[in-house]
Amino acid sequence: MYKIILQNSIATFLSVISVTIVLLILQVMPFEIYGNLFDGSFGSLDKISRTLLIATIMALAGFALVVTFSTGLWNIGIEGQMLFGAIGATFIARTFLAEYFFAPIIIIIFGTLFGSFLGLLSAILKTRFNVHEIFGGLGINFVASGLIVYLVIGPWKREGIASTGGTDLFPKSSWINGIGDSNFPIYPIIIAIIVFITLFILLSRTSLGLKLIATGTNKDAADKFKIDSVKHILYAFIIAGAIGGIAGAIQAASIHHKLVPNIAGGYGFLGILIALIAGRNLFTVVVISIIFASIMVGGVQLQLRLGLDSSFPYIIESVFVMSWLIIKASKIDSKLLKLLVNKETDFG
Repeated sequence: MYKIILQNSIATFLSVISVTIVLLILQVMPFEIYGNLFDGSFGSLDKISRTLLIATIMALAGFALVVTFSTGLWNIGIEGQMLFGAIGATFIARTFLAEYFFAPIIIIIFGTLFGSFLGLLSAILKTRFNVHEIFGGLGINFVASGLIVYLVIGPWKREGIASTGGTDLFPKSSWINGIGDSNFPIYPIIIAIIVFITLFILLSRTSLGLKLIATGTNKDAADKFKIDSVKHILYAFIIAGAIGGIAGAIQAASIHHKLVPNIAGGYGFLGILIALIAGRNLFTVVVISIIFASIMVGGVQLQLRLGLDSSFPYIIESVFVMSWLIIKASKIDSKLLKLLVNKETDFG
């Protein structure tokens, strides 16, 4: 565990160096960029709150992908699962239940159920109809996006208005806010921590988790040991869909307070990158999510103060991801860690 954390820390440091070199090539002062990113994402309590809320949503998407990655499958449908979670949240927000103090809990539950349903659909397409999970996921994302547009301009449209600007605002009693007047996202963070602990125990301390990993590591060996790979693929997608649904429900009830067509914000696809970097390490998912969220939130400062294009934060993220993957593929981080350990042993 500690070895993986150290390797990932080295990979992160080397990736930051790579980003710095690219910024110098682009004739941009790296420390000015980093300073503005830090100030834009952590310069005040409101900025910290915004960064942590976005990081929480990214982390949940990453957690969902870790589960399906454990079975050796891609869950490209995570974006659609988040959208369905937001639909579930909106469904409750439009009922009498939204007026009660426990409405946020019901919203999270229904977001979980709606997301898990779409996860199950992805798994059925894979196991029953032999549709590759990438193509099935893309199709599901398209359907979920279309359904939201239909709901926003159709049955759930604002009174007298058919606009893609979103539905009516949720009743305030159903909002997932901070404590008191604070915007600090304490409840989404608590939810993410619960998911983190649950997945850590599930994947490393239970027979179900070991069977999920066995299914992904060697399907033929899993079949020889009478591990039902089809059943465990279903489990993985249902769990992943549920977590994606939670992320979507938080998006709807904590950020937008209504249903809008682009409510997932591309965070599901970013979650794929995060999980790709982290592998099956949940702690790394958290770290990378915070880094990505700080780039996304702090990137606004790059436009306002330095006049850089709005795409610049994505360039930074892309270079970071590519550098990380190259470092991992070439095993530079593990070689460097081994070198450092050997030197420490020699001095000892």
